[in-house]
Amino acid sequence: MKARLIKYPGRKWLKHESLWSEPELRKYLPETELFTTQAFIQLIERHAVLFVKPDVGMQGQGIMKITRDGDKYVIRTASQRFVYRDVNKAALKLKQIIGSERYLVQQGIDLIKIDGNPIDFRALLHLKPNGKWKFFGIMGKIAAPNRFVTNHSSGGRAIRLYQALRVTKEDGAEWDERIKKLSGLIAHAMKRHFPKITELGLDIAIDTNHQIWLLEANTRPQFQLFRYHSDPRLFARIASSVRMIRKHSV
Repeated sequence: MKARLIKYPGRKWLKHESLWSEPELRKYLPETELFTTQAFIQLIERHAVLFVKPDVGMQGQGIMKITRDGDKYVIRTASQRFVYRDVNKAALKLKQIIGSERYLVQQGIDLIKIDGNPIDFRALLHLKPNGKWKFFGIMGKIAAPNRFVTNHSSGGRAIRLYQALRVTKEDGAEWDERIKKLSGLIAHAMKRHFPKITELGLDIAIDTNHQIWLLEANTRPQFQLFRYHSDPRLFARIASSVRMIRKHSV
């Protein structure tokens, strides 16, 4: 299992499989499969929304959203929209777009929204020299109008947790603690499966029923969102920690 000894494992499927093997985490993981036309057809029958994403990719590039609306199947890429009334034709179109690349198909989560724009979150953790994980905090990302990915490169902007949830700062602090606890469980599980990792950026979703989901675990995460944290000194501390960690990377 040489891949598990990489410091920055990039394959989403490998990380999903590892976390799915942890029974206490399964309820936080959207149903996910390697893309095949058969896997797509089976999942779109169970879920009205799916996301199809590259196994290796970043900043939301290459992600497609598929919606089952009555007898129609709508495929949205970053720049195009395709509508089919036959699920097999929709599956073949996806296969044509994907080509020989490895992609995943994942259950879509009904994210909380503001003015119709979906929001997800980034929780950031670093491994300290004493072997314990430090949780730096969590920041939200709200998608630009008419976009389905929240990344800054796609026009997304930062939002604080309590603002995204439309609760008081006090209630927001309780949510922060819940996510911190879950992030610790995920970090320890990831460390068991990938012993060399030292950074984690967890892409967290909260659905309209206020259930928490883990969309993805990133092991060399971006942290620019934390420029907008309520603590103006936090970004500098994160940047310093990243420099120290990556200075010793192998």
